[in-house]
Amino acid sequence: MIATEVPQGTTRGRRSHLLTMSQLWAFAAVALPVVAALRATIVTNDLAYQIRAGNLMLHSHHLLRIDTFTFTAAGRPWVDQQWGSQILFALVYRAGGWAGLAMSRAALVGAMALFTFLACRAAGTSTRVAAWLSLAGFVLWVEGAALRPQILGMTLFAAAVWLVFERHRHPGWLWALFPLTALWANLHGSFFLAPLLLGLAWLQDVTDRAPRAKRTVTVALASAVAATLNPFGLRVWSYAFGISTNPVITRVISEWQPPTIRDTSGAFFLGSIAAVAAFLLLRGRRTPWPTLVLIGVFAVIGLEAVRGIFWWGLLVPPVVAGLLPEMPDREDAPSPVNGIIVVGLVAIAVASLPVWRAGTLSAPSPTLVGNAPVGLTEELRRVLRPGERFFNPVPWASWFELEIPRNPLFLDPRIEVFPRSVLDKHQDVSFGRQGWQRVLDRWRIRVVVASPGEEGQLIPIISRDPGWRRVYVDGGGMVFVRASGPLG
Repeated sequence: MIATEVPQGTTRGRRSHLLTMSQLWAFAAVALPVVAALRATIVTNDLAYQIRAGNLMLHSHHLLRIDTFTFTAAGRPWVDQQWGSQILFALVYRAGGWAGLAMSRAALVGAMALFTFLACRAAGTSTRVAAWLSLAGFVLWVEGAALRPQILGMTLFAAAVWLVFERHRHPGWLWALFPLTALWANLHGSFFLAPLLLGLAWLQDVTDRAPRAKRTVTVALASAVAATLNPFGLRVWSYAFGISTNPVITRVISEWQPPTIRDTSGAFFLGSIAAVAAFLLLRGRRTPWPTLVLIGVFAVIGLEAVRGIFWWGLLVPPVVAGLLPEMPDREDAPSPVNGIIVVGLVAIAVASLPVWRAGTLSAPSPTLVGNAPVGLTEELRRVLRPGERFFNPVPWASWFELEIPRNPLFLDPRIEVFPRSVLDKHQDVSFGRQGWQRVLDRWRIRVVVASPGEEGQLIPIISRDPGWRRVYVDGGGMVFVRASGPLG
């Protein structure tokens, strides 16, 4: 709370326990994203196998270096650059289950919102405008806040943006980016954004002829070195580059494809680019060229792939804040209404806590955990033999790897691990193409799991095939077991 001057004849000099409108907006800038995160479900697609990997490393005290999750890539090298995230997720899962993971996501979302707000304030804008810009950025990056290693990279990126914008007032804080980048390189492949951001900040410092320019470039070089402090050394750089340029990944995975106006995140992103361009044209003053380069670089990153939108959403609010005229906080009168709104937001947050709808580890509530085919999993435990391989839809692979760890799968979300031929064979089966039976015969597959969304073309074909019989169906999918025919 802050001391507030009041009119003559009232309680002059007393400390007010009421909130001002500016303080309410500062609270809302963080609270609204947290409430949204608490109310959202967790998607298991890229999370459950991360938990399993973390559990394996915690049990064996060794990093995973080859694939042991699937039979099509078994024994192939795996540069598990995200090993640190996997251990963190496994520890949270052990301690708090799915509810604990949901709480950790809300905390990370709150941290990103807070860092963005602080960066806007460091750029020189008022509390209210900083809150508005932060919430606008949240609309852009919210779809990237799924609980997977990327959310840790996004949080560290938001912290890096704040530290870069704080270098004007606290230049020494910039050195925090050295340990931050070292940690980042063990959590997610987006670590290269730290030296990139610092390099662009150095351009601004050189243009401004600021004495801090030498420190900025030194920290930029140090952060590039810090990224090599990981079990894979320089290979993390080739990993990050290879993932982003892999033609198979960019063809198969939608979030690695360019954004379009046809989807929500793409429409918001393209609209924000147009809004920023209009702002730059209408602001009436020449924009420094390093700022234009900064905006351009991250606009291109967003235009290259949907995943790039999230970095834009975390960076552009403080950039715009820095281009606005200086906006000191105006004095506004405290009001009990502001406190009532805060209490209301807190009450909504408490009511949204995941502990109220957790379920169990193997059968979590669908309102908390999405994409968890519990019924199919129970049927697979019944029909699969110990160690037997099976065909699976990719969106459920991560869940199956956590819940049925002794049975290897055909394919999972780690597309970079698999040869192109394996991806093609999986599609041959999913689409019911000619020769799909030979693929299953070659891999000695007796059990097939099919999802209407992924194997919609296979389901009517395999249902009519006398060599297969359907043994289970629910609203999510089906299980087929070989009735006759060769296994190899």
